[in-house]
Amino acid sequence: MYVFSPNAAKTGALTVKALPAGQNCEVELFLGVNETTKAVTTGKMAFVSSGEFQIVEFNMMMPATYGLYNVYIDVYMAGVKVAGWIATDQVLIPEASFGGITW
Repeated sequence: MYVFSPNAAKTGALTVKALPAGQNCEVELFLGVNETTKAVTTGKMAFVSSGEFQIVEFNMMMPATYGLYNVYIDVYMAGVKVAGWIATDQVLIPEASFGGITW
């Protein structure tokens, strides 16, 4: 599990393989409590498939809201979703509050 501050700006690299080579593809990484509710997303990032594993770098702002988020990755080829994956890692956005101090 990864623990990040609310609204933290993060960068990363995603390793992806799409076949056949030479196709216009897109990949989207997003965090959510389920695969239909996107808390934050990289948006679709374009790449041309090489037929081999390749690195797609991304930037993402972490959610502002406390919670435990799943990591989802979708791959599209020619606009059609060809793969969806749920990562085994999760992202925790913690929260803390204080009730005051008495002297």
